[in-house]
Amino acid sequence: MTAISQTSVCSRRHLSNIKSYLDWGREKALAHDTINIIDEDRWFEEMDETREALGHNVAGKAGARCTYMQHQIIAFNPDECSCNGGKMTPELCMDYAREYAQARYPDNEIAIVIHLETCKGDNTRRLAAHLAINRSVLTSGLRLDEGPARQAAKARVATLRALDEKYGLRQLERGRANSRVHGRQPGAAERDMARKGQAERSENERVRRTVAKRIEEVGRMPECPDRMSELSRRLARDGIELKRSKNGDLQYRFHSKSLGGERKVNGAKLGYVTHRKTGRTIRFTYHGVMRAIKLCMQLYRTMDCMTRDMC
Repeated sequence: MTAISQTSVCSRRHLSNIKSYLDWGREKALAHDTINIIDEDRWFEEMDETREALGHNVAGKAGARCTYMQHQIIAFNPDECSCNGGKMTPELCMDYAREYAQARYPDNEIAIVIHLETCKGDNTRRLAAHLAINRSVLTSGLRLDEGPARQAAKARVATLRALDEKYGLRQLERGRANSRVHGRQPGAAERDMARKGQAERSENERVRRTVAKRIEEVGRMPECPDRMSELSRRLARDGIELKRSKNGDLQYRFHSKSLGGERKVNGAKLGYVTHRKTGRTIRFTYHGVMRAIKLCMQLYRTMDCMTRDMC
C-alpha cells in the first residue's frame, strides 16, 4: 500500500535543496537510479542543460512562475517495509518506483532515490522513493503538462493502485488505520498549538489525554471481569461515549464546542499518546486500547510484586 505526494520546484533555491536532499552519498539513501540520464553523477546538470536548450528555464507566460521539475514522493506502508519485517526491500521499492516512472513519464529525465525515513513523532521507520522529474519532455520539446491538478492526482493514484495489486500490497483505505506501527500524526493546527503551549485547546488532545488516563485506571484495577465495559462507563462520566462505527471501528463521541454539537472520531484518526512510565505508544483503536490495558495490568502487577518483596 503506497501513498504519493507532489511538490512543484519553482525556485533556484528549491532546486538547490532538491539536489542536496537527493544526494545518494547520504546515509539515508539506500538505492538510486536514473531514467534518460547519460551520466548519473551529472543528473542535475543534465536536467538543467535540457531545460536551457528548450527554453524551459524561464516561465512560459509573463508574470507566471517557472516550474523547473516535479518532486514526487512514493511513501510505502511501514508495515510492508523490510525495516519492519515487511516484503518491500529497498531494491523492490526501486523496482516499483522505476515501473511507476516509466509508466507515467517515459520521455522525461528522472532521478530516483530510496530513503530510509524516521518519523519524529513516534520513531517509526519506513521506505520512501523520491523522484525528481524534469519538466522538459524529450520527445516533444514541450513542458510536462498532466492537465488539471485534481485530475492529474487521480491519475497518479490509479497508477499506484495498479502497481500495488501487481506487487501484492494492501490498498489504502480512507478513514481507517492503514499501519500497525505508525499512527496518525498531529495535524498542522495541533502542532502549532503545541509550539505555542496551547495543546489543551485541541479537542483531540483533550480526548486522548482523558482516554489514556482512564485506560491506566482500568489497568490498575486488581479484579475486573470486563475492563472494556468499565472503561466505557468511566469515559461516559467524562462526556465521552464509546461506540462502534458502521465499519466496526472503535469510535469516540463527545460534545464539540467548535461544532456546537456531537463530534465523532474513529480511533484510527484520534492519533496516539506515549505512556509516561513505559514509553510505549498507546493507540486508540480497539486492539490498541486492549493492548494498552494489558500493558498497564502487567506494569502494576510487577510493581505490586516488587513492593511485596521489599516488605
